Amino acid sequence: MKKVLILIIVVFSASFYFSNIHLSFNEAPLEEVLQKLEEVSGSIILTKVNTSRKITKEINTLDLESALDIILYSTDYEYKKVRHNLYLVGDFDLIIQGSVQNATEINFKSLEITKISNILMLLNQKVRKVPNSNSIILFGKDELSSEILDFFNFLDDNAGKNKVITYSSSHKISKNLYDYLICLEKNYGDSPLKSKDAIGFLESNFSLLTDLEKVEFYEVLDINEADVNFKENINNYYLIKKDEEYRVLVTSTFNLENLTVEEKTKNVSNLKTNLGVSYQFDSNEIISSISLQFNKSYFKISSNFNNNFKFTYKTTLNDRVRIGAILKNKEDLINVSFLLDDYENFNNFGLYGILQVNSQIEDLNSILVDINELSYDLMAAKIYSIGEKQTSEFSLYPGFGLSISKEDQASIYLNFGSQYAFPFQKSKVLLSYLFHKHLHTISLSAEF
Repeated sequence: MKKVLILIIVVFSASFYFSNIHLSFNEAPLEEVLQKLEEVSGSIILTKVNTSRKITKEINTLDLESALDIILYSTDYEYKKVRHNLYLVGDFDLIIQGSVQNATEINFKSLEITKISNILMLLNQKVRKVPNSNSIILFGKDELSSEILDFFNFLDDNAGKNKVITYSSSHKISKNLYDYLICLEKNYGDSPLKSKDAIGFLESNFSLLTDLEKVEFYEVLDINEADVNFKENINNYYLIKKDEEYRVLVTSTFNLENLTVEEKTKNVSNLKTNLGVSYQFDSNEIISSISLQFNKSYFKISSNFNNNFKFTYKTTLNDRVRIGAILKNKEDLINVSFLLDDYENFNNFGLYGILQVNSQIEDLNSILVDINELSYDLMAAKIYSIGEKQTSEFSLYPGFGLSISKEDQASIYLNFGSQYAFPFQKSKVLLSYLFHKHLHTISLSAEF
């Protein structure tokens, strides 16, 4: 028993004396705790404004990341490592202000939303772009949401007109972020940030470290066009300190004439064509396909080069619901499927559901169909923007399905899909993988 006790004491003493960080806190403010960690570790820890919590913890650990894990455990905060000896602390998974019930979808008729991506980045706490569309989701019904709604309505009403406007927004930041940007800038004052390091760091972590508080815009009636870069819509960042409060003021001036939807896009009525080829591993089949999407209608024809064809038709009932039918031949039978799918967009992911009724026609002279299967698939959709200008997209679609057939018992199966979209000037290439009902399929297609 004495040997065990001595061993425990030795292990405890070794863990203490060989620790690089050993601190004790009792009801200490989180900001003070993080400042102390900065001092003993020699690292920089930047926080979001109003990062507050009382901490009572005993820390004996070898590295800063382990210390942060201990400090932030059971709090609403987490940390992100930007690079060696530079960390961010905040609530990065904070739900967008407002709720889904208070969300407003804005469909733009004249404004090309991709042409103001520099503004959307600033409004990330309130606004989400709807994938593959010229629409956004605005969350909340408060005064700030109303300011943003007025701004976008003005842009859509005046896009294409020779008007110059200046946009400005105010964002709260923490003192340590302010000091860090000043250090990168090496030039104190209210002039715009000029350091590429300061601007690059701020833009890369803007939604993580700032809190949007106000949005304004006004029309510029007398301006020297040579002084403004209308095409690039460059953001100017000003650091403001007043009454121990710190802010980033962002301004951008642009000509609305350059923000309109391209006329060619309008004239074809949103016509999209997709040519693709797929390989199904289990059946060792190569399938070619062509699809057309025209306004609210979607058509697709596919074939496996062996006298087997599949025809799909869908039509949109509203912004989220579609109905359709699938007709395919298999040996001497014709399979008919009726489907209903819906899509719901939440804070940072989508939910996609497909109800499908499968049946067979054994006699072409009969109008009767034999319903043999009912299935429902539910998938989450998460889209990540990739690249410097965030033009490429990588999508993940995990989910599950339930199938009820006449011959077998009800079965539950897993689904998974992924897609990488690489855009060109007027088209994009799609590489996709789908695991559905235990079948693996990989596809390559071009959309234009």
